[in-house]
Amino acid sequence: MKKGPSLYPKKKSRSNKKILFINGKLLVTGLFLLVLCTLILMNIPYENPPLATGLEVSSSPNYKITIVDNSTGGDVSSNTVLMDNLNQTPVTMEVVEAAKQGTPMIVLGDGSRPRIMLVAGVHGGELPPQLAALNLINELNGEKIKGTVYIIPFAIPLNTATGNRTPNNSDPDRMAHNPGTPLNNIINTSLQCDVTLLVDFHSAQPNDIPGKNCIIYYPQNNKSQELAQYVGNRTGSPLVEVGPYPGVLSTVSNQNGITSVVCEVLSPHNKTDPGSLNLSYQYMKAFLDYSGVYKAD
Repeated sequence: MKKGPSLYPKKKSRSNKKILFINGKLLVTGLFLLVLCTLILMNIPYENPPLATGLEVSSSPNYKITIVDNSTGGDVSSNTVLMDNLNQTPVTMEVVEAAKQGTPMIVLGDGSRPRIMLVAGVHGGELPPQLAALNLINELNGEKIKGTVYIIPFAIPLNTATGNRTPNNSDPDRMAHNPGTPLNNIINTSLQCDVTLLVDFHSAQPNDIPGKNCIIYYPQNNKSQELAQYVGNRTGSPLVEVGPYPGVLSTVSNQNGITSVVCEVLSPHNKTDPGSLNLSYQYMKAFLDYSGVYKAD
């Protein structure tokens, strides 16, 4: 006799249920991971480097002043030659006051690119570049800047305060490659701020090295020579290759991917005159023009 259809549905095998369960779980997990990855990729913001590093000691709508090395502080107002030639404005006096705590850096601009850095006072007794840097701060304060300018007018305020160029017969511009030194800390700051151009401003005594107004470039970096040529053409200054010293600030900058040169004016140590001060200032203005950050008059 032929059997009729069963009144009860056949039970699915446990193995089939297990396969369906595993496949469903994998599908849900895969969809979850896909959505998660998509959200992560869509919401990762571009991380700009910090506008400034170090301890912020002063600020205004136009600028910030931070301390990038708290081991170098000195009262630069005790340098009478510096103060007698300084255009004392509220912002320059804020920088002078900040220098008591260490190496002051003033930041002008909104943090956008290009980001450039100007350094003076690596040798405390070389006054024209330090005065020129303070004059430049006065000019840029409140002006429209297409990018960001970092200015360190006193690299080692303690040495500026005493007019000491090479304390204990030790040249700070031969130690920028040594961790923990003032210039190495400046290098680290420039890297953290994603600076792409850096100029170090000095003055040289007559009959000393280099003993003339000049722009010193790093021959292994074509952009360094290009920058030097631009500033040299604008100011009528010759070009000189940097010496074989591993710890020079500009050399270490170039080796770390930051195009750099040195701008020298002729001036006796711990003295200044309108000619050397003006030329150092013209170097700075030419550098600003080259970078495109600010069109100087």
